[in-house]
Amino acid sequence: MIIATDLDGTLLESSTSVSSENLEAVKRLAQSGHTLAIATGRTFNEIPPALLHNANIRYIIYSNGAAVYKRGEGVIHSRCIDPKTAAGVLGVLGLAKTFTEVYSRKTPFVEASKFNERAFARYRIDPDYLPELRRSRVGVDSLYDVISDGAEMFDVFFRDPAEREECRRRIISRFHNLRVTSSMSNNLEITAAGADKGTALIALCRLANEDISSCVVCGDSENDVSMFLAAGRAYAVSNACERLKKISSGVICSNTQNIMEDIERLVPPAHTQPQKKIHTA
Repeated sequence: MIIATDLDGTLLESSTSVSSENLEAVKRLAQSGHTLAIATGRTFNEIPPALLHNANIRYIIYSNGAAVYKRGEGVIHSRCIDPKTAAGVLGVLGLAKTFTEVYSRKTPFVEASKFNERAFARYRIDPDYLPELRRSRVGVDSLYDVISDGAEMFDVFFRDPAEREECRRRIISRFHNLRVTSSMSNNLEITAAGADKGTALIALCRLANEDISSCVVCGDSENDVSMFLAAGRAYAVSNACERLKKISSGVICSNTQNIMEDIERLVPPAHTQPQKKIHTA
């Protein structure tokens, strides 16, 4: 059985912190025969080291499903935004006042001129997210410089809600090969069409020869919806958005109360269950 969890607002207590209790539960679940996966909107290199280098976590779905990484093998599935489309997105975003991050080559890039405390406040970056932002972002003179190979995802913060909705409308109407979602009240997350957590989870299951209907997932926000619809069982944390709770199999504890211990109570050890497999030609 694959157990996949979101990070921010779910497995993580804060932008950089995962509890020792959660880490111990992850270890026990892996030892009991389950396959552990992360499914996050973050790109690869901004995942906290305690999880990124955790041998008990076999798969990482990152940048909202733009890529799937298998420990020991590297990227096994990807669907990124092509360079021409990425440049077009930057052109649209340039018409608004934004704090734009481009995820490319497993790294989150930002404009160096806006990589400062004044800009963080101006664009209302969630204070809980700032420690991770300060730690992992790479400032560049121009975001156009980092999209020569395309982009995994754009994470865009807006000061003005009206500009946010106008950018959403323009991107959806102009680029039919893109998908737009969000995980915060003032951001947009832009990926290639077909690149979402649900599609990536399906690809992971196909490559791992696992049955998607046996998957257990948990999350908290809109960018987890596709994963919830794809998996056999989906649990919303108590701090999740209402939309996610409505389509969940149930609501568990909050992200400050060790969610993996709750998941551990909800799933039996893998060796006690017959293993369902997908056999492909």
